[in-house]
Amino acid sequence: MVIFLPTFVTQKQRGVGLLEFASVLVIVGILTTVLLHRIWRYHGEADEAAMRVTVAHLRTALEIKVAHGKLPGGTIDLTILAEQNPFDWLKDKPANYAGEYFSPSDADIGAGNWCFDRRDKSVVYLLNLRSGFLDASTKRLKFKVKLLRLPHRPAKPPGAPEALGVAFEQAKD
Repeated sequence: MVIFLPTFVTQKQRGVGLLEFASVLVIVGILTTVLLHRIWRYHGEADEAAMRVTVAHLRTALEIKVAHGKLPGGTIDLTILAEQNPFDWLKDKPANYAGEYFSPSDADIGAGNWCFDRRDKSVVYLLNLRSGFLDASTKRLKFKVKLLRLPHRPAKPPGAPEALGVAFEQAKD
């Protein structure tokens, strides 16, 4: 009995053909494009998260300042607090803090950096990757310590000081 085995290779194989090589290049190109797009998106999201963490630190520092002033023996003038640079309240300034300027330009601040604008007493963040900030309509984000007047209480005695509070909020340009 004779068994015939099919032979699939009739010629000697010489490596990868041009069609296979082009197919691999197209697939690698598509995968690289998808990977770079995702990395770019994640980088923008990380930039936004870092900005939000810095804002949270500044808000917490403000709350600690106010609470410290309300302790027995403590005094605090909220109007003076609203004029100060909030980065001075932090133990360590962020690595991307550019300093204090009077009406800073984008070149003074640098992309992805913070600064304090002495002109209007605001904290400015210059966006690094605008695509990461979906709700951003401008290249700059401004935050400011704002004085809040609390509602009058009906039982407030006459001559008592007006109740004030402060908040660190995003300012409109």
